[in-house]
Amino acid sequence: MEFEAKEKTKVAEEIPDNLHNGRMEEVLVAFITVESSDEDALQDVAAEASKDILATKEKVGAERIMLYPYAHLSKDLAKPKASIQLLDMVEKMVAADGTEVVRAPFGWYKSFDVKCKGHPLSELSRDFTGKAAKKSAPKGKDAYFVLTPDGEEVRIEDYKSTSECMRYMIDKEALGKEAPAVKEPDYLRLCKKFGIQWESMSDAGHMCLAPHGAMMFDLISDYATQIVNGSGFSVYNVKGTNMFSLDEPAVKEHADLFGDRLYTVDTGKKKFVLRYAACHQQFAMIRNWNISYRNMPFGAFEVADSYRMEQSGETMLCFRTRRLNMPDFHVMCRTVPEAQDSFRFLDGKIYDEIEAIGREYEMLVNFSSMQAYRNNKDLILKLCNDHGRDALIHIYPEGINYYWTVNIEYHMLDQMKRPREIGTVQIDVGNAQRFGITYSDENGEKQYPVILHCAVIGSIERWMYTLLDTAVALEKTGIPGYLPVWIAPEQVRLMAKNEECVAETLKAAEAIRSAGIRVSVDDTDATVGKKVRLSKQDWCSYAAVIGEKEIESGQLKVYVRSENRDVDMTTEELVSRIKAETAGMPVRDMYMPSELSKRCGF
Repeated sequence: MEFEAKEKTKVAEEIPDNLHNGRMEEVLVAFITVESSDEDALQDVAAEASKDILATKEKVGAERIMLYPYAHLSKDLAKPKASIQLLDMVEKMVAADGTEVVRAPFGWYKSFDVKCKGHPLSELSRDFTGKAAKKSAPKGKDAYFVLTPDGEEVRIEDYKSTSECMRYMIDKEALGKEAPAVKEPDYLRLCKKFGIQWESMSDAGHMCLAPHGAMMFDLISDYATQIVNGSGFSVYNVKGTNMFSLDEPAVKEHADLFGDRLYTVDTGKKKFVLRYAACHQQFAMIRNWNISYRNMPFGAFEVADSYRMEQSGETMLCFRTRRLNMPDFHVMCRTVPEAQDSFRFLDGKIYDEIEAIGREYEMLVNFSSMQAYRNNKDLILKLCNDHGRDALIHIYPEGINYYWTVNIEYHMLDQMKRPREIGTVQIDVGNAQRFGITYSDENGEKQYPVILHCAVIGSIERWMYTLLDTAVALEKTGIPGYLPVWIAPEQVRLMAKNEECVAETLKAAEAIRSAGIRVSVDDTDATVGKKVRLSKQDWCSYAAVIGEKEIESGQLKVYVRSENRDVDMTTEELVSRIKAETAGMPVRDMYMPSELSKRCGF
């Protein structure tokens, strides 16, 4: 077989000069056409084809193989990119057998000469459909039981829990019981207060945020970034796009495993999936990096806008949305044991964050198979002992080759008595190979890393929900609800007693603002009583009236919302207290005018 690449077509791949010509003797030539139906199963079609090509080579006694793109065997052609990918796969699979192989270039007008031996196996026709790629069906049913810190596996029917969250979680996850409906959740009142609402001019499940809500959102995003960058891992912060082509085999295969909540965009020429996490973008970047075992473990991070086609009747403000923002952290590990150690470390971070705001988690631990449970049981037992808690175990039915092995959902019981998944961490053993991510080990050999997926505080929206739900819980104890000072949109409200005191009030506010504290000034002509009531309605962390007496003495009577009482202190003491309370937390300036007289009503 001899060929010469003469002229490019509009879909031609770039090739070096030494591949414009090719000649081989005692060669099995495979004329290959890739069809559109192959695009959903490129890997499996390539595997079937390469296996048959190698078997045929042995039958006919050929010494080498040539792969020759030949579009004339079918009218139903695959897209050029998919065709090139399949040809590359077949070439690599054949070469991996130790066989000499050459691939003619795709998309070129070529001349060729062929001399064929005249015996029964001179010409053969094959059609590969990728049967192995057909979606496998699960075999059996989901299994649930409770694992205790001492290693006992307790049947759901026999389990007695002292944890209210665990009881409700078992009802929902294992028994399929729905909690009674709630007419108007209390947290929605706080959403309205802080300007968090649905956008009626968009698709269902899309939020919009007024200045207070926008500030809270951005501060949580800053905080999520801060947690990851301070985790002790080497972290690469990245930014990416939110739309990926389903023509890409890795994207298509990953999307098929994700489920039926894909949010898609069809441009007429191509079909795209809106990312449901940062996986695609981070993996697409990392596959092109030169990674040594010395660099590992390391992480990649992005607060990624993500999209899931939730049912419109199931959307829930801040908690279940079609557009969410996920602080997605992926950690590349050399081995499963290293991944398990990092998994345990991240589990500790997840618990630290929920306990820091006075809440607690119960664990729903999902396993992709019974074998995955056996392989990771010791890890989960360590976590149960770390936290002194039982874990609800969920084992998926056999028959589906998931890319992950173990996934923990960390559930918090909210004020509606619903277990809500917030944080999560997962071990991924499939996507490195799917996306072509490798590292060089101690011997210079290419290896696939084990990948951890982690959202320490869940999505930005869900952590916002957690803080609002926590404020509602505080209200039910008989004290005013409040937000942590670092995230309160208005940390300090100063109120001028009268018009004559406005200048000194603004001066005091500037001193506080210069310390990096958000401070507003009520310089309106409202009565003092009305100003005080408004400061409480606005959930200001600290509020003080400044009149002639306060200007002269330098002493303020400051209302402390978290204590629901007035405390005497100077401006300097107020600044010191707030700086101590917010130490180490992210800081942003106010998102609206400080003076109330300059604000629009909304």
